[in-house]
Amino acid sequence: MSDLATQVVIAFSVVLGIWFVIGWQLNRRHGRRLLEWIIQGLRASGGQITASRLGLSGFQVNVHDAQAPFKSIETTVLLEPREVLLLWILNYLRGGADCFVLNGTLRASPRGEVEVTTKGGSFAKPLLKELNEKTWTSQETDSGLIIASRGKQGKKLAEAISPLVEDLRPRLLRLSLSKKAPHLLVNLSLADLDEQSALLLLSALRDLAQTVAGGGR
Repeated sequence: MSDLATQVVIAFSVVLGIWFVIGWQLNRRHGRRLLEWIIQGLRASGGQITASRLGLSGFQVNVHDAQAPFKSIETTVLLEPREVLLLWILNYLRGGADCFVLNGTLRASPRGEVEVTTKGGSFAKPLLKELNEKTWTSQETDSGLIIASRGKQGKKLAEAISPLVEDLRPRLLRLSLSKKAPHLLVNLSLADLDEQSALLLLSALRDLAQTVAGGGR
């Protein structure tokens, strides 16, 4: 290896090392803000809140003995890999963002089953492959959502939650309602999220769970 090539490799390694520290600090500050907003939003659900970190790029917040309609809530936030420069750039080019996952166990199981995703999204193709066309029916909305349901109760439930799902559409990656716990699964993008948006988002998820508890019955 020539002296120039060696110098380039060394310089690139130094840049990656410096960026790791910068990216780690960015994720740490950003993650702390998200954690505060999510805990604040989940307080409305009552119960006991616990929080824990998941490595450098994520954390989990759980609610035990939550108030109705929830029995328990498990939320996970996966941050972009900002500390690894090349991965962050690749993720950015793919349209990636911080991701929020909610697994909610309700006090009463939904009578119907519903799956919602966005057309062209990363969940759309694998999800549609999983659904049995003989038992599931799906439709595409004008806004680009794919809503699939199973049985009459599933159809009624899909109709009941449709307005609330449309409100979540800009951030929605996938929403799943199941008769088995956890009954409610939601994957959301947290791109450009601020405190007000975070609180509204969690409030919308509570409204959706309340609708599930009373809708389609």
